[in-house]
Amino acid sequence: MINLQELILLKTDIFSRSRVKLVRHRDRRIEYRDVIKDRQSLIEYQKEQTNDVFGKTDYLVSFIGQEGTKALLFGFFKVGKVEQKGTGKFYYELEELDVCSEYVDRIIIDWGNGTRAWHQDYSKQKKEVLEILPKGYIGNFPGLTDFVLDYSELKRLFDNSDSNRDWKIHLSSVNGVYMILDKTTGNQYIGSACGNKGIWQRWEDYAKTKHGDNKKLVKLFEEDNDYQRNLQYTVLQALPSNLTSKETVKIENLFKKKFGTKTHGLNDN
Repeated sequence: MINLQELILLKTDIFSRSRVKLVRHRDRRIEYRDVIKDRQSLIEYQKEQTNDVFGKTDYLVSFIGQEGTKALLFGFFKVGKVEQKGTGKFYYELEELDVCSEYVDRIIIDWGNGTRAWHQDYSKQKKEVLEILPKGYIGNFPGLTDFVLDYSELKRLFDNSDSNRDWKIHLSSVNGVYMILDKTTGNQYIGSACGNKGIWQRWEDYAKTKHGDNKKLVKLFEEDNDYQRNLQYTVLQALPSNLTSKETVKIENLFKKKFGTKTHGLNDN
């Protein structure tokens, strides 16, 4: 098996002559699990440290911790100036590098037994590459009602449908009732999909337009063009393909009543 250092050396030797640290971000706090879904938020999180851990470092090779000792490559960063704030914490200037970009979000390594050591010397730790994921892969399809997607994940799914064929096959094969949740307010939108490509076709509209032409969502985007970062998507109920559109809408309306989305949510009819 090839190790991480050997794989990177095929593309660049910049790290072989510099002071480099491997970083594995891993935390079980709920708020942290939300942070790691947003690349920019995680970069900001990485910039601030309690101790001067990057003080004598030129570059970081950063990973997101996964199950067991696995870690997924997050990015490559150049370490700039460091400032110690009044709180005692250290704040680093980090510049993301455009090197080995084809490996980002794709390489999974075995961090090894020292999982408590979340930052390690790049030159001394030969990390085994366990897997190189397809570009844009978002994970195994868990089941029609067993997932929640943030908008960034939804967009990645539709931008890389060939790498996520299981998702496309399953979401295209069924009609259903779905929910969009505004995480900042708790407001919900209930919708349904009934057509040749089922839920996949309807959600493709959201991936492209962000709002899917829903009136209340359109209004939110008029006030904030990046409002999609607050939205998440899930399937409430899969429906047989032989249901008529009238029957599908009837079930959709029942869910609207159950959740009160016409009175307090994002449905306007």
